[in-house]
Amino acid sequence: MHAPRTICSRCASQIRSVQARSLGGAALFASMSDASNASSNTSSNVSSTITRDGVGEAAGRQFHSNGRGAPKRGQRRPFNGPSSFTKRGPLRPSEDSAIALFKDVVSPEAKRRASQSSPLGELEIAAKIKDLSAKQMDVVEKLHVFQTTIGPHLNEFRGHMPKHLLISSTQFLDKMCEEIVEHGYTGHGVNLSLLYGIVGKTDLDVRNQLVLNVCRALIFDKKDSAGRSALLDELTGLWQHISQLRRWSQDHRQLKFAFPSFHDVRQDIAEGTATNTRLDPTTRALAALFLQFSPDEARDIMPALLTTLAVLSDSRLIKSGTHIIMDPLLKLVAVALSNKEAATQSYVSGVFDDRVRFPSAKLAEIQSYVVQQWPHAAELIHKRSGSSSGFTGLHRQLRSAYLARDYGTVYAIWEEFKTRLDQKPELAKQLHNNAEFLDFWVFIWCASRRPRHLQDTFDLMQRLRIHPTLKTYTGMMHGWKICKDTDRIDALWKKLASSGQKLDAHIWTERISSLIEAGKPQAGLEALAEMLALWKQAVQKNATHTAVQPTIEAVNAAFKGIIQVDRKAAFEVLEWASREQIQPNIRTYNVLIRHSFRDDSPDEVQTLLKVMSQNGIEPDAATFTIILEEVIGRMGTASAADQVEAVQLVFQDIQSAGLRPNLETYGKMLYAVSSLANGTDEAIAAVLSHMRADDFKVTPHMVTILIERALRRDPPDITAIDALLQEHGFSHVGQGDQTLWERVMSANAITGNTERAMTVFNDLQKAGRPVTSLPCLTDLLWALLSSEKRDEARHVVDVVLDYKTRDGDSDVKDGRYWRHHFWFLADEGGFLEGRDVPDVLKASLRG
Repeated sequence: MHAPRTICSRCASQIRSVQARSLGGAALFASMSDASNASSNTSSNVSSTITRDGVGEAAGRQFHSNGRGAPKRGQRRPFNGPSSFTKRGPLRPSEDSAIALFKDVVSPEAKRRASQSSPLGELEIAAKIKDLSAKQMDVVEKLHVFQTTIGPHLNEFRGHMPKHLLISSTQFLDKMCEEIVEHGYTGHGVNLSLLYGIVGKTDLDVRNQLVLNVCRALIFDKKDSAGRSALLDELTGLWQHISQLRRWSQDHRQLKFAFPSFHDVRQDIAEGTATNTRLDPTTRALAALFLQFSPDEARDIMPALLTTLAVLSDSRLIKSGTHIIMDPLLKLVAVALSNKEAATQSYVSGVFDDRVRFPSAKLAEIQSYVVQQWPHAAELIHKRSGSSSGFTGLHRQLRSAYLARDYGTVYAIWEEFKTRLDQKPELAKQLHNNAEFLDFWVFIWCASRRPRHLQDTFDLMQRLRIHPTLKTYTGMMHGWKICKDTDRIDALWKKLASSGQKLDAHIWTERISSLIEAGKPQAGLEALAEMLALWKQAVQKNATHTAVQPTIEAVNAAFKGIIQVDRKAAFEVLEWASREQIQPNIRTYNVLIRHSFRDDSPDEVQTLLKVMSQNGIEPDAATFTIILEEVIGRMGTASAADQVEAVQLVFQDIQSAGLRPNLETYGKMLYAVSSLANGTDEAIAAVLSHMRADDFKVTPHMVTILIERALRRDPPDITAIDALLQEHGFSHVGQGDQTLWERVMSANAITGNTERAMTVFNDLQKAGRPVTSLPCLTDLLWALLSSEKRDEARHVVDVVLDYKTRDGDSDVKDGRYWRHHFWFLADEGGFLEGRDVPDVLKASLRG
């Protein structure tokens, strides 16, 4: 009876998807792309110079130059580097036959191992299941054996499993599920659900037990932060798989949410309400989340759904970001329960009395908790429906996700943002008073090279009649500066200059900074001179409202870049500024102090500090951080006591100036001490002790610094790295940022622990944020090839290539990215054969 409901909803969704793709409008910044293409010819000579000078390769080596130094080849590369791949081209047929003959005659053991990997027959599989069922083994171990030795063979049947195998495998899994729930074992629910999927068992009552088991552990078991994080990840994975069940487009796909659209849910609720049904109206409404099941089948998952909502509303149990990750579920529940009185406490209690397979004593405990917690859950659902105060929370979460390079969460927040606007169009009015939120999105899409998302944002602004401002364009320019996309910066500036719009000091400063940091110092100075010339012209015409007066910040942008390449020219810039009545500030002096150290003129620092005092310019935290970095960096073979004394003196100077170090200051101090060739544990402890006294916690960035230090030891100290992670509470990729876990992966690869390295790599991929650091990926690829793990090496290359070429990633067009040694190593290993690779990579490999 319910099949038409499922088919209609799916077809309707697909039709709307096709319509949406066909209605794309013209790109708002098409003229900028044209300008970018037009300017590519003029920059080709610069690009070729960069390539010849090895700057592209240097960018790829940034990680190694970041304090670790190039590792000794012999430590992690027992074979003779890339040349070994040059000698091992594709096998000729005769060679292939010879190797087969060798394995067949000389190496029967290899032949036996190969035969084990071939598909087993039905009787052999049945015998294995029977033998495993009879063994006296721990349930977790038994499940692992089934998953690794039997599951792959069952998977070969792909939905056409003989009935006797279906019965025996289902009975085995039911027994495993029963024992796991009875003993309260966690960490295996997702794997068990996936195994049920392999044998074709998509029933929701099984998943209901698995979800309740995880929720009960969250509620009643005493777990540390890492343990709760693991349980929340398991809970998320279970709901992702539940949403994918019976959706053939999701068959054999990685775990992700695949719930129906808002329109389909609302339509199904309306149809269900209009039809007489024996189901409770609230159950019938929530069943709309599971359109691939009949309403009566969806009824089986209701206890798990209500318990999950209660857990997610309990601030004692959840971690930061969980609501964002679980948002696809929460937002549809909010649609289904849009009537605030829909799910009463009596309804909630009654759900647990309705045909629930779960140990009765444990179920009673859960029922009591959910009923007690339900007012908080109802409040969470109500807020999720869009009646919350606005976008401030999302803005804060977005900043945190961007700083942590957690792009999986960034994309989740973007979807949440659009969902709120879709559910409550009246919230669009708030965006007119919160333009910074949209401006920050613009910056992120530019900095991360996501032109399609950038265009989506401008389309949204146009639809809401929110016009881009100079702050919007300044954010665009800053984002493109971060990813070194000078063509787009030039195109944007030309567009703004020709528009007749008055520009401000911020965007002028950003332009000057971008040009100089992109290696165009002359163009940067010309921009500064142009800024002053336009101001003087406006003064002469008594039209100062048409131009902007140069500030010391614009001068600092030029001075900071120029002093790196031409000290004399940099001071001429300051003299010129002084003649124009533009006086230096603390940032100017900080640049001078740092350069004095690096120019082997540390004695000038005292003079600069005196001049600052005479001019009434107070030092800031950055001033002391610079002094600390440079002083400690010059200590050479100083003893541990001397290093500790230097740290203490700098802290005293900071305190005397009436300043308090922040986390950034502590991070730089820690880096300065740990970067010393003989940096001591005592000096590190001194910095950390001061930080704790100021009530600051160790950040992922700081742990990354300490990991780099452990890697510089000979041999690298993986034990110390594991101890650091455990000490500071980073036990899973859900804790800490992307950079930290990429370095952890790299550290394990360097020290030969390829299994752990691949675990981190796969965990990051499952979390939606694959490893993108090419130096770290190169470490992993070398280690896998050294261990002859070619299948895993190919998997690594495939994941990175798929991720970087999907969704219009602009790195596809970035030659620097594709010229990194990782891709040459992948090519020499034969891992790019048969792959559709970007043209820029093909050109790099040919060159």
